Amino acid sequence: MRYKLLGCKIFEREIASVIYDCRNVIDVTLVRQELHARPENLRDVLQREIDEIDANINKYSNDTLKTDFDAILLGYGLCSNVTTGLSSKKYKLVIPRAHDCLAVFMGSKDTYSEYYRNKPGTFYYTPGFVEWDCFDDEDEWKRRLQFYLERYKGNERKAQKAVAVERSMRSAYERLTYIKWDKLDFPDYERMVQGWASDKSWEYEIIQGNDSILRKLVDGEWNEEDFLIVPPGYHSEPSYEDSIITAVK
Repeated sequence: MRYKLLGCKIFEREIASVIYDCRNVIDVTLVRQELHARPENLRDVLQREIDEIDANINKYSNDTLKTDFDAILLGYGLCSNVTTGLSSKKYKLVIPRAHDCLAVFMGSKDTYSEYYRNKPGTFYYTPGFVEWDCFDDEDEWKRRLQFYLERYKGNERKAQKAVAVERSMRSAYERLTYIKWDKLDFPDYERMVQGWASDKSWEYEIIQGNDSILRKLVDGEWNEEDFLIVPPGYHSEPSYEDSIITAVK
């Protein structure tokens, strides 16, 4: 199979590790992580890339043979709604059922949700976050907003109010957590993050990540629990349920 993967550059090392021995042909385009600061701009970038792939004029795709892809894979979760509304006229889109990249790094949306519930006030690091220096307090509150939107079935007024109350009660983080994959061992990065935590008098923790979501994505093992398949002509929308995202005509 031949897949086009549009992914966030924060996954650069992780994507490389899973396509190294992948049985499929994966044509990868990585998009700058800082575009997350303006989700509507990132959404426009992704849709433009998809439109060009549909028309076989995408400058980042290896189209020398003019060979169609079997699907377009998205290396994103819901991610502040950047995947909302994305659509291909020609290809099915495959999107992990994840609120954001952290569930992908941990290998399961349930694992991430459990950690998130038990240890609020955590900022997360991976090799990519260390290398691209993406520390941003607002990312945490965007995740909390998505959490409350799901709880309140899409009622943004209630969700925004809940976030405002939480922000008033918790003015600072208290923990840095480094997500480590077995194949990506960077002791220097771990020590750097530990040092940053110490400088802030925060707790520090290393947790075991998992490559299962990214590996299933590139291997074409798209079970319904972990992935949404958006048929051509449909688009993705938040579901505000456990499924996180859904396909709409």
